Amino acid sequence: MGISFNSLEIAKTGLFVSRRALDITGHNIANADTVGYTRQRLVTQSLDPYGQNGRFLQVNNDSVGRGVSSLILDQIRSSYIDREYRHQNSDAGLWSTRTEEMEYIETLLNESSDTSISKSLADFFDSINELSKDAISEEIRTNVQQNAVKLTETVNHYYNKFVDLQNVYNNSMEVTTQNINDYLTNITAYNKQIFSYELSGEKANDLRDHRNVMLDELSELVNIEYLENSQGSLVVSVEGVELINHTTITKLEARPDLTGIVSGEPDFYEIYMEGTNTVFAYSSGELQAYKDLRDGNAVDNVGIPVILNDLNVLARSIAKEFNDVNNAGYTIPYGATLSQMGVDFFEVPSGDYSLLNAGNLRISDEVEESAYNIAASDQLVDMAAANNQRGNNRNALDMVALTTRTDIPVVAHFENYLKSLVVEVAIASSHSIKMNASQRSVVANLENRRQSISGVSLDEEMVDMVKHQHAYAAASRMINAVDEALDILINRTGMVGR
Repeated sequence: MGISFNSLEIAKTGLFVSRRALDITGHNIANADTVGYTRQRLVTQSLDPYGQNGRFLQVNNDSVGRGVSSLILDQIRSSYIDREYRHQNSDAGLWSTRTEEMEYIETLLNESSDTSISKSLADFFDSINELSKDAISEEIRTNVQQNAVKLTETVNHYYNKFVDLQNVYNNSMEVTTQNINDYLTNITAYNKQIFSYELSGEKANDLRDHRNVMLDELSELVNIEYLENSQGSLVVSVEGVELINHTTITKLEARPDLTGIVSGEPDFYEIYMEGTNTVFAYSSGELQAYKDLRDGNAVDNVGIPVILNDLNVLARSIAKEFNDVNNAGYTIPYGATLSQMGVDFFEVPSGDYSLLNAGNLRISDEVEESAYNIAASDQLVDMAAANNQRGNNRNALDMVALTTRTDIPVVAHFENYLKSLVVEVAIASSHSIKMNASQRSVVANLENRRQSISGVSLDEEMVDMVKHQHAYAAASRMINAVDEALDILINRTGMVGR
């Protein structure tokens, strides 16, 4: 009779375990399309026979185990692939952001449009060429004057657009920093919940899924490293500096770099460890992309400073070269103003070319006042003189020569220098596109590998569902069979002959 009741207990354990396995299969199926969900499996073990661990019990060769028990509800997940995915995802975040913005910068520098710097520069040069053919014509002089204004306004416009874009990237760094802090806060909250839940011995699988999603998204913003110790405490760090240690969090802070007050540069944000003067070090992710776009000033790190610097060099060079030629020539007298030398074509702030940039380039007050102050002649002009000193076009020809010279200091050739800027941006953009495609391919491959391990396969779950369903039915039949045997043993044994 003991064996019979033991059989009933064995069947009961099978019934309970099969039912729980069915519940887990249903949970997997329900979350097949849930982002970040990791499929779960019930880990089971057989129960040893009664007295199996007794030291002085008699060995019984017909001892039967006590059925099955569930050990833990486990997740099917590869920690190695997770770590590699997040490492590569940081670089993907960097190149994705950089590619998107470099393509936009290319659009801003669209040199094929009628409003481009190249078009304005070409129109200015064409009008200078026309002036060399008829240096006295007021109409042609006015055309030169207006094309010069158009050139300066176009250069100013592009300069201001890129300054505004640089400020956008600066603000994006602040927003990204706040997003990082939000993720750190959420991960810390999950750490606390997971730790409390798992004190019971159960695994907080769904909470861990939520935390894993947060780690994935955080890794796109900044390059992270993380470690979960044997006590279940998670540590998240960047460049060796801990931002999370279980439930302790160190946030980041974006605040202006006050060195700009001394250097005269913009007081852009620097990222610090909150409440300290320690600069936060990082090397990848969206945060690094915005920093490179804002501060990049090298051939292998093209950012807004490269573009602004090239525009400034071009503006200073145009002003310097045309001023030198205009200073050497004579203006045409008008009103009470006599023909004179030493008139600037473009304005020089405080007489210092180092203070001139693409943002403040403008024609001089004299040329703005009258187109007659464009010095086209290398001889004094006196329209009322008896010998009719109408001047000549030799100084205008020197201006024309500037448009084709290839030995101009720093820029060599005006139009080619501008083209080189456009090409430099195009090359940087093309490189970003290629790197982004390559990095996205790596991340996609890792995600596919991760899904092949952790993702829910409906076909596989249906097979498991049928298997557990049959196991549940078999356990039920086992209980029925034992029940019938006990009924015969208890109620019918000894009834013969009555």
